[in-house]
Amino acid sequence: MPHNRQLYIYIWQCLMSIVVAVSLQSCGGRTANSELLDYLDEAIDRSEAYDEAKISRIDSLRYLLSVVDTPEGQFELNRQLFLEYESFVCDSAMHYINANIDYARSAGDNGKLMMSLVEKADLVAKAGIFTEALNILSKIDAKTLPDSLKDNYYQICGTTYQYMNEYAEGSEYVDAYNIKIAAYRDSVLSMSTADPFIYDTEYGSWLIGQGKLDEAIVFFTDKLDNYQFGTREYSVVASLLAYVYQLSDSEQYEHFLVLSAISDIQGSVKENLALRSLAELRFENGDVPHAYHYLKKSMEDANYFSARMRKNQSANALPLVIQSYEALQKQMQSQLKTYIIVIGALAVGLIVAVLFIVKQLRTVSRSLRYVSVTKDKLLKLNEELQQANATLKQINTALIESSCIKEEYIGKFMELCSKYISTLEQYRKMLYQQAASGRADELHKSLRSTSIVNETLKEFYSAFDTAFLNIFPDFVERFNDLLPQDDHIQLKEGEKLNTELRVFALIRLGITDSAKIAGFLRCSITTIYTYRSKRKKRSLCPVDFDDQVMKIASF
Repeated sequence: MPHNRQLYIYIWQCLMSIVVAVSLQSCGGRTANSELLDYLDEAIDRSEAYDEAKISRIDSLRYLLSVVDTPEGQFELNRQLFLEYESFVCDSAMHYINANIDYARSAGDNGKLMMSLVEKADLVAKAGIFTEALNILSKIDAKTLPDSLKDNYYQICGTTYQYMNEYAEGSEYVDAYNIKIAAYRDSVLSMSTADPFIYDTEYGSWLIGQGKLDEAIVFFTDKLDNYQFGTREYSVVASLLAYVYQLSDSEQYEHFLVLSAISDIQGSVKENLALRSLAELRFENGDVPHAYHYLKKSMEDANYFSARMRKNQSANALPLVIQSYEALQKQMQSQLKTYIIVIGALAVGLIVAVLFIVKQLRTVSRSLRYVSVTKDKLLKLNEELQQANATLKQINTALIESSCIKEEYIGKFMELCSKYISTLEQYRKMLYQQAASGRADELHKSLRSTSIVNETLKEFYSAFDTAFLNIFPDFVERFNDLLPQDDHIQLKEGEKLNTELRVFALIRLGITDSAKIAGFLRCSITTIYTYRSKRKKRSLCPVDFDDQVMKIASF
């Protein structure tokens, strides 16, 4: 009977596996951006934690505001609070910018007044109150603005018409708005702007408007690394790059939309566009559950920020997505009921058949039971012994490799640390001598120079390469074996590993987190994603490429 119960359990597990497989099949397969979409889902799940961190920063500023008693200090703290709330909560941002406008007017400080009015106009436009935004901007004489505000003023004028363009999409007013946008963009580009973000967005948008899409892609891709992930600036540049790819490469379009959306969520940016655009794209691709999830989050953010335009845009798409989502749910429930009934009937038939077979076999098996049980025990013991031997062999191999790695790297990096300490001491003495002798120019030149950092990094990576290749001497050859002949990595003369090979060397050492790899190699996380995804797609084993890299043996 124990054998019969195990057989019943096995049959039931098989049936449940079929049910789960059928349910998952209706959700679609994995795509090139599936891993990045998983990161987005995790970011959405953690969005409350990101918001709490931002609220904590705001509370600290509000406390400082309550204890600062100078008007200048209150103005600066009001502006910092405005900048924190600017893309977070519209009403709160409005409160602090209005306070600064009142102060500037009462103090007769025209510079602060103009700066605050320009910032208020931008906020009002984001909230979808276009008439008031244009009214504020019309009262500002651009000729009287200081150069530091002119580029910001012209950009906000163009951005306001851009928001109106989005709101009036498909109407007769779009062409007139586009003319206004182009005129203000030309005004920005004609100036020597001190804000690189304003120049980058306006010049890149100008390239798009001129139809120079390839140049725009190169430009935005180069500029993206200049901005910190999780800031609104990064989100905007990634969103513009996605817009360029929209008509030419759907995978890249989705890729940069996801990056922009994750950056918005991590930065607690509630006035966003990427998540709604991504929801529409997933809906067009038939991924209704994700479209519903992203659109719902987009609506929550718009309500939190009080952005009228974003709420209207999301609300227009929401009914159709909800209808499709509910229809999909009903269809899946109906299919699941049918599958359960069919599987249940098959299960009953199988159980009856198994019981009949067991009953017939029981008579024959009685005389052989003792031999069969003994044989089963021996086979089981033999199997367990083989598994134990295999496990022991793997453990021994891992211990040997781990010991070699520790010995190689500890020795190498102890030597490096000692050398770096001596180098720092010599550098300190040199700086001291320059300072003591009053050679300020030489001191400034030494402090500005990055040569010692570059040389140290070069030596550090060389030491890493040497230690790694001492443990995995044929790593480069085995890695190239995973790639087509045309994609083999050719190292320069005297070069042991390049940056791309170091990425996979770190993976072979067990460091798989892209953020940690990016920090080790002093490059952006986007670059690491590009290296990994590019090699994986072009390799001879795209499904388990990372696993094959891990199988490259040591010496």
